[in-house]
Amino acid sequence: MRHEDKPNIVARVKGTGDQKIMWVGHLDVVPAGKPENWTHPPYSGKMTEDGLIWGRGSSDMKGACAAAMVAARVLSELEAVPHNIDFWFTADEEVGGGDGALWLAQERLFEGDVCLIGDGSSGTPDAPAIDLGCKGIAGTRLIARGRTAHGSRPFLGDNALEKLLKVISSVKTIAALPLDVPDELEAVIATTIKYMMRTEFTDDQKRALTRLFHYPSVTLNVLNGGVKANVVPDYADAYFDIRLTPGGNLVKVQERISELVEEAGEPDVTVEFPQPTQTAGYYESPNTPFARQLAAAVETATGHTPIFKLLTGGTDAVGIKRYIDIPCLGFGSSIEGQAHAPNEHNSLDLLTMSCKVYAAFPLIYTG
Repeated sequence: MRHEDKPNIVARVKGTGDQKIMWVGHLDVVPAGKPENWTHPPYSGKMTEDGLIWGRGSSDMKGACAAAMVAARVLSELEAVPHNIDFWFTADEEVGGGDGALWLAQERLFEGDVCLIGDGSSGTPDAPAIDLGCKGIAGTRLIARGRTAHGSRPFLGDNALEKLLKVISSVKTIAALPLDVPDELEAVIATTIKYMMRTEFTDDQKRALTRLFHYPSVTLNVLNGGVKANVVPDYADAYFDIRLTPGGNLVKVQERISELVEEAGEPDVTVEFPQPTQTAGYYESPNTPFARQLAAAVETATGHTPIFKLLTGGTDAVGIKRYIDIPCLGFGSSIEGQAHAPNEHNSLDLLTMSCKVYAAFPLIYTG
């Protein structure tokens, strides 16, 4: 392990062949927030008569980890399994994977021919779905500098926060930039939007959803500035979460953001991009043997043919693809909209579905 308080655990099922399948999930969770927002205590794991399990991480993603543990035990008790299988339970995903999957990928401690990601939502037993990939982040930070002064004499200062607000308005227009979307993803995008439309949305939300994969999604999530109400701020910064469809040109988007900052006309405001790669996110083709055979495993487990879709959020697969390029597909057990929410819960039906898929796929996969 890289950090003694953040273990990464692997359970290995030995097979008769030379190929290796990886299953990867994360054990860490986000904070529960205020206890009064929960019907059941957030760390109780309360099971109710309607077949639901309540608690932080039940959907994201201790539920899928539990399903994988059961699948590993089932496979280990079989007389023979055709492939080696590593079930990885990692740390740190919710903060970027620096001590978890990202580090394991960077150090090439992951080994496998294909990787099944247990994160995300894969629909329901009567309408299952496989994740071909996920959107990526064009992380953007604006930094404004000025000069401090007493609040009663603002003309003696140079307000960094007001400069920053002007540039923020300019950067938000990146949402109008058309993305370069790979042709083979157009049908998957259409299916994904249709899948997401099953949720009840307002008209404005529906319009936003139809743009979600062909234009950047942009949200200003952190704004820092000022030290006291009567002091003109000499420093301020802002963090944007800008998501791009996989296969798009991250550098092109970053170049346009830099132009927007310059066009705002505030020379004391600069922009930083922490993302080190040329592309954002990742995706696999739906036409690979891996995709077809995972679909066969899902159909065997559920009796229904799965759709292929894209995740709007990220998973540990992004780091795996960046550093070791093992093909990654996702099949999770999360209920849509439950990740990071108060009253997070999951259902026994979804956990059973995932367990069946995780156990069936190594028996169906041929490489």
